[in-house]
Amino acid sequence: MNVTEYIASGILESYVMGAVSDQERREVECLSSIYPEVGRELDLLSEAIEQYAMLHSVEPPASIKDKLLQQLDFTSHEEADEEQESDTIVRPMPVDMSASNSHRTTWIVAACMGLAMLLFSFFLLSQLRTNQNALASVRTRNDSLKTVAGKLKADQAQSDQVVALLSQPALKRIELKGNEQAPEGNLSVFWSADTQQVAVNVKSLPALPADKQYQLWALVDGKPVDAGVFDVNGSATQSLNRSIARADAFAVTVEKRGGSPAPTMSTLLAVSPVKA
Repeated sequence: MNVTEYIASGILESYVMGAVSDQERREVECLSSIYPEVGRELDLLSEAIEQYAMLHSVEPPASIKDKLLQQLDFTSHEEADEEQESDTIVRPMPVDMSASNSHRTTWIVAACMGLAMLLFSFFLLSQLRTNQNALASVRTRNDSLKTVAGKLKADQAQSDQVVALLSQPALKRIELKGNEQAPEGNLSVFWSADTQQVAVNVKSLPALPADKQYQLWALVDGKPVDAGVFDVNGSATQSLNRSIARADAFAVTVEKRGGSPAPTMSTLLAVSPVKA
């Protein structure tokens, strides 16, 4: 409802002057109890009309009172008035409860609407939190799927490299057996001098701490050359990202994770020459 337009419509002035219907009167009284602006405007209009009436009122001449008293015969009507008073039946004046009931109904409706809006707000908040949790769960699953997909892609790329290496006609296979530090150690090294690619297949090696890795070395004229690091990965063949053009032998040591620029001879586990 536009309160400003309602006040400007002139209905309040008509109400104060008594020129409204019963329905309009109830409407004004109801709205004045709901909207403080309407109530204040109604009070201001009533006060203004009262001040106007007082300002323009005229005091009657004193002679009129004497003339009225002379014309009125109080004695002749006293007995009739007493009889009328004795016969008069006093009835209580009817009380118009419609305005009160209207106000009460309006407040009840307003309270119900406020409660409904509050419950609806709680419902929307609950739905928002549920949707946010669902979205976070979907994002987590999405990230997990991306991680899995990335690992599968990397595994596929390494498998392709291994297949390409193993299909080389000049491929050499070097078997390395563990020494006294790894008596059960057994792995195969695949090397192609043409493509300079190297791969390992671990059959049996001891498990290492998380901060350690196995490192493969190619011995060229008695000098070690880094051929890459690897982990114990079941029976899968692992392609190492190092190019080895020459190799007289291959050896395996235990180094810190990520590899070392020079082999730690105290951790040497296996060494085997490359057969011609």
